[in-house]
Amino acid sequence: MKQVLFVTDGIFHPPLPGRLVLHAVLRGMPGFAFQHIRSLESLPAGLENFSALVLNFHHKTISSVALEKLEQYVKNGGGILAIHAAAASFKQSLRYAEIIGGKFVGHGKVQQFELFNQNSEAFSSIPSFSVKDELYIFDLTDKIQVHFSVNHAEKHIPAVWTNQYGRGRVCYAVPGHTTGSMKNPAYQALLRRGLEWVCDE
Repeated sequence: MKQVLFVTDGIFHPPLPGRLVLHAVLRGMPGFAFQHIRSLESLPAGLENFSALVLNFHHKTISSVALEKLEQYVKNGGGILAIHAAAASFKQSLRYAEIIGGKFVGHGKVQQFELFNQNSEAFSSIPSFSVKDELYIFDLTDKIQVHFSVNHAEKHIPAVWTNQYGRGRVCYAVPGHTTGSMKNPAYQALLRRGLEWVCDE
């Protein structure tokens, strides 16, 4: 049984109904057991016993102690599945951006967009699909592997990617602002696969 730590908080951003859907979707995965904390400031002792962290929050600051714990956890082989605003958190921390794989730049209004599968081996079972959500824009590192992208303003915008950081695996997915995204079966399948991947399955 793989142990996973949910780090999630928020009423409006991320919206509570969507977070509850995410909880139900991932908790239904066989072979995984979940614990919950509200902030990276509350990372427990024995963090190495968790196969992965699921990050679903929007927080402004992180202490040097918490960031060091997170970084060492990933460098030593821990996995991270980060969703939507988790990557827009801690904007002043370049180390956090390097772990996630990109630094948040901004986003527009909630809109309909399609996520196109980029012939991904890791996500080969999940076809392209559409959501109504916020499309986040990032200044990305050159180490990420893009699995889904969005065609926007005549550009291909990465929307789901993976990143290797030390011995650890990180997966990030842009959608998550709307409850509709969390209820989308294709997106649910993508998040389940992302968690499996960061747990090296």
